[in-house]
Amino acid sequence: MIEICGSCGVPLFLSSGLNWQGNGVIALRDSPKDRMVFFESQPIDQLFRGIEELIGVPLEHIVVESRRRETRRYIERAFPPEVRKIIKGRGDLNEGQGMGLAAVELEELLATMRVITQSIIDISNVYGYGDQRLGHGWERGDDFPWRTQVTRHPYSILFIAADNLGSVEAFEDADMRVKYDEIVQDEYETAVFPGPHPVELADRLKRKRYDFKPGDIEYDRCGECGVPLVVSFRKWDTGTGSITDPETNRRMAIFGPLAVDAIFEDLEAELGEAIPEVVIEAQRRYIKTAWDAESWNKDGATFQQMVALRGLGNITTFDGHSTYLTMVVENVCYHLPMIGTAQALVELVYKADSSTCEWELAEDGDLKLTVTVNK
Repeated sequence: MIEICGSCGVPLFLSSGLNWQGNGVIALRDSPKDRMVFFESQPIDQLFRGIEELIGVPLEHIVVESRRRETRRYIERAFPPEVRKIIKGRGDLNEGQGMGLAAVELEELLATMRVITQSIIDISNVYGYGDQRLGHGWERGDDFPWRTQVTRHPYSILFIAADNLGSVEAFEDADMRVKYDEIVQDEYETAVFPGPHPVELADRLKRKRYDFKPGDIEYDRCGECGVPLVVSFRKWDTGTGSITDPETNRRMAIFGPLAVDAIFEDLEAELGEAIPEVVIEAQRRYIKTAWDAESWNKDGATFQQMVALRGLGNITTFDGHSTYLTMVVENVCYHLPMIGTAQALVELVYKADSSTCEWELAEDGDLKLTVTVNK
């Protein structure tokens, strides 16, 4: 049962676990150096499809592998070894071979894994990942029922597949593969099974660590749970695992930006240094066709709140002119999609067909961005 705040309706798991700070960071309360973003979710898969179209290379295997790696690390940190060791080392077994356990041990294992799997699903539903449910393997009596899962209306089928893959690997301590099939429209079954990864990425993921700069962004907050009221303005439906912005009717989700940034770094390492500009261009094209300018034609203070609400950083400079917009964003993350989004919105607001974009990301987390419209 997912408890919600009696005053604002936001799930209490969210308010107890996340902190919207005044510096544009959504920090984990038990790990303040780690952060999340609260961003529109439909662009995720669309972004990778757009990159594929621009470079003519399939990316699904790299996206899944990169995200899987981060998810596995997250689960290994979230669940202590004494919890995970109950299943560790059984990943070399295939369906139908059994697990070599006595009836009492098997019953205890299945009960434990069902609770763990359901807890992960509950978190996913709160974060807006879609209507995730226990897979049919539990009903069929499969040997490893936690390896299958059904998701209706996923926020990103690529990330759902990777998350399920990484979670199973963390508990079984073995390399796995994943496949997904659309059962009916927008409802998918993901299945994880033993096997080598289709692509091996170098273990080069290095977390960018820097001290977050302070900020003076203020929120009107719920008197009961403390979340910003602008957050509670979104519509939470934990039954379907969706978060919707009622003004735009667009879905949103809460996810870790470092895992997504790692995907872009992996793509750049595998495919070349042109990838950052390709990511920006793919995001610009999608946002410009899918969104409109009405909700974004705001002044600097309002735009600062909109960016901070999403956990993307703190806009400290916002200088607009009839031909350009310059921004400085402190504590930035998810910066490539953010740049593409900003470029698209400038073109929409200024009614321009195209623009040029110059940007620089400093080591201390400052992003300097100038978009100049072409007329």
